[in-house]
Parts: sequence; structure tokens; C-alpha cells
Amino acid sequence: MSNDWAGLVFAAGVAVLAVGLHIVTRRWWVTAPFGLLAAAMTIGSGVHLYRVADMERNYPAPGTFVEVEGQRLHVLAEGPENGRPTIILFGGGHAPGTSMRFIHDALKEDYRSVLIDRPGMGWSGPARFPVSTAGEARQMWDALDKVGAKGPVLLAGHSFGGLLAANMARLRPERVHALVVMDATPPDVILYGPRLEELSELSSDPWWNGFFGLFAIDFQKLKGKPETPPAYAELDRKIAKAMGRDNLIQRTFITRPRAQMAAHSIFQELTPQGMADVAYETGFFEGELGDMPLYLLAPQNAVGISDVSTFRNAEEREAMRLQRFYSVARERYLDYSNNSTRIVAPENSSHNFLYEHPDFTIDVLRRIAAGSYAAPAAAEVAAGTRP
Repeated sequence: MSNDWAGLVFAAGVAVLAVGLHIVTRRWWVTAPFGLLAAAMTIGSGVHLYRVADMERNYPAPGTFVEVEGQRLHVLAEGPENGRPTIILFGGGHAPGTSMRFIHDALKEDYRSVLIDRPGMGWSGPARFPVSTAGEARQMWDALDKVGAKGPVLLAGHSFGGLLAANMARLRPERVHALVVMDATPPDVILYGPRLEELSELSSDPWWNGFFGLFAIDFQKLKGKPETPPAYAELDRKIAKAMGRDNLIQRTFITRPRAQMAAHSIFQELTPQGMADVAYETGFFEGELGDMPLYLLAPQNAVGISDVSTFRNAEEREAMRLQRFYSVARERYLDYSNNSTRIVAPENSSHNFLYEHPDFTIDVLRRIAAGSYAAPAAAEVAAGTRP
């Protein structure tokens, strides 16, 4: 169902069923509903294919394509090859490269910067299933090899993309200049945290989005999507401001069934059972990255999901325990390397601080790439004069 033409296959199947029923029953009132359904599915699929063609015409791929394990991946590599580390950026969730292009555009003036559309996302072709973080870590290295990114790399990932970057670092530590995890998803949160309905829907909703999308139907509207809370609406405005035109491109391409099906597959890791199934190949233990320079860039206290229903409906004592649990689990990334540094995002930052404070994030990444980032003294952090 990741292929845009799959809707026509479904429509043809229903049409064949209608013909078969007509041959057997000879009753129009039995076959008519199936015939009408097949016609509606054909029309909807045609509308979808028209939209895809319009999408690809209006937003042509800016990079090149490489073949990795039978998948066609889109890679945008820009900036001078001057002996400095190549910077590889991954956005949160299962986002395409456009989610980090505002940082890429700022860094490519002085560094080689690379964005990769993960399988099924952006301009990349359909994914091969199942999709997993560990599998994509291997595929991302293959893509980098094929575009000639041979030198030391700075791996930087946000949220779920941070977990991907960390998995890449473990696979080829000799190639890594530094690892920057920007409020990365901690496996412990999924394994031992409360069962959040919001996380379960991350996997279930994309499947339905993808299926109905084949027929140009918006499943979220069909479902009766709840009104966006004011806090999230404000965050959406900040993200749109930081990303500019790329925000529109990302919102357009994310509706494609191939993107939704890929998200459905990999987001199954964001459930206790799903993470347990991949824990050994995806998780970490203390000191596993040796002396690799690791930087945990995140807010001091915010966990990014403090307004989900689990927190809102909890008693004060339980809400405080949950906040503490998420904060401590995040800090465990510092234990994965013997050479780790904690960088605190600006005050009042959220989980999406990089969109709220893009200049700060870009400056930190630039300094780490240059090898000039020095951990601030405790007094400077307390005074708010150094990140």
C-alpha cells in the first residue's frame, strides 16, 4: 500500500467481486453496491494520483538518488569539502530531511552538510518492511558511502532522529567526529514508562491515513480530529517560521501513503512490546560508545509532553514522578559515552527547542563541528550566560 497506484488495485479487486456476484446471483441490487464502491475507489485513486503528479511537479527533488537495499533514497549533500567534518542531520519522528533544512542551509556555508530522506519519506521511494531504527542506521551509512561522504562526520539528531543518530554512531564509531543527541528519545521511556494513548496512535493512525489517502480521503477529518490545543498551535507557528517554505513541502509530502506506511511500521517501536522486540539492537548500555565525544543538547527540565492527558489527569504526586522519570531517562544518554557533555537549551525551551531557538542550535552545532565547544562552568550555567 506504499505505492500510489495501489488504490487502483483495490478498486479492480472490488470490481472483479462485483462481476463475480452478478454472474452468480443475477441480481442487480446485490452487485450494484460493489460496483458503485469500485467506481468511487477508482475516482478517488485518480484524484490521489493527480495530486501526487502535481506535488512532484511543484516540488522537484533538490538532491540526488541512491539505491540502498532495494530502496531509492533521496540525499541532499551541499557545502564545501574542505577537510572539516561532514554534518549529518536527522529530524524528529520519522521526518524527511526538510525538517532540518533550515539548519542545513546555515551550516553548508562552512561545512559539508547532508540530509537524507528516510525510506518512504520526502522524495525517497517506498520503504521495504518492516522499517526499524537499527535497519535504517545501516542504510543511512550506505547512502553516505554512495554520495562520497567518507570523512569524519558529525551526527546530529532530534528526538526519534537522535536515537537513529546514536545507532549510526555505534555501527561505525571510527567514522564519527562527534554525536549530538538533541533531546533524543530514550528507549527506557518506551520500555518502562506509562502506556500513553498518544504514542499508540503514532503507529495506528498512519496506517489508516495511508490507506484512505490512496483514495484522496483525509482520515483525520473522517475521524473527527480534535482541535489543536493553543500551546501546540503556537509551536506550529514557531516551526513554520523556522522552516519557511520547507514546512509546506513537508506537510504536503507527509500525506503520501508511502510516508504514512513507513511511519506506521517504525513507530511500532514506540510501544513497550515494540521496543522490547528491538531493545538489544536499538538500545545502549553504559560506556558502549567508548570515548566518542557525545553531546546531549536538551532543555534543563522540560520533557516535551507535559501537556498530554497522562499528565493532565494525574494526581500532583504522580505527575511529579512522571516528570522526574522522563527527565532522568533522557539524561542517561550521557552514560553511553565516557566523553559526554551536557548542553542546556535556552530557558523556557520545549522539546522542540531547535525550532524555537534556531540560532542557538546552529551556533552550538557549528562550535562542536569546529572542535571549539567548551563545557561551561557551573556558575555560568546558573547565571544563564553560557549554554
